[in-house]
Amino acid sequence: MRTKHKIEYFFFISFVKYFQLVGLNKTRHSANILGYILYYLIPIRKKVVKSNLNIAFPQKSETEINKLTLKTYQNILITFFELMYLPFVSKEEIDDSIIITNIDSIKEKLSNNKSAIFLTGHFGGWEFCLSPLSQKMGRPFHLLAQPQSNSLISDYVMKARKTFGNEIILSGISVRRLYENLLKGGLVAIAGDQRGSYEGPRFSFFGRPTALYTGTANISLKTNCLVLMTAFERQSDFSYKVHLEELSFNDLPESNEEKIRELTQRYISFLEKYIRKNPEQYFWLHKLWKY
Repeated sequence: MRTKHKIEYFFFISFVKYFQLVGLNKTRHSANILGYILYYLIPIRKKVVKSNLNIAFPQKSETEINKLTLKTYQNILITFFELMYLPFVSKEEIDDSIIITNIDSIKEKLSNNKSAIFLTGHFGGWEFCLSPLSQKMGRPFHLLAQPQSNSLISDYVMKARKTFGNEIILSGISVRRLYENLLKGGLVAIAGDQRGSYEGPRFSFFGRPTALYTGTANISLKTNCLVLMTAFERQSDFSYKVHLEELSFNDLPESNEEKIRELTQRYISFLEKYIRKNPEQYFWLHKLWKY
């Protein structure tokens, strides 16, 4: 175990203990305050965030981009502080935190143990809301996730994501478990906006050719399962409006490759719609347009 990782974990778990002490509401407000520190004193990937925002919103002024960059740091901290707090969340906090307008129709679609993929992205409260959403659905999710480089922090994060009985499927060779779970009528949650390979297909994202992961579309075609595009839109009071929309498989092209392209484009267009409405709630820290 590297000394660096032990030090990182010490500070990480110190924050966890503090959040447990002060409660969920103050945890969220702490993120807003610390966002200023990140922006002005520890500007991690600040150039990347501003570059992405300039590409996505070329019409915005430098002042507007700077304000969005600050808000991006604040929202990212809220997202991860909520994840750190997740093992301590109460049922009352869950009920107060997520609003799902069409939950009855969605639960009806999932009746008789029908399998489904909840296809989300790195937007809003994706980390916090998946566990409460699974409880609302009355069935656990299998969450596709990548381990962190720091194994101590990674263990905590994976346990937090298992709150309310959810299970983790590590990306890589274990993806075959996705097929097994879906064929058995399970529910799977995937963030489908990961950057694809250099050699892979491109999709229109904010009007720019963008490499994206296409595995989810391929899996959905092979398993013939329901796909629910999902966006967790953070509100001013820190509650979340959960948008659930069925991915249409109508009017698809003939070839399987073109079907995968079209389904992936339909999803990323859905996600873009909510990012345009709340650009500060997206995870702009990755080089989306690296190539």
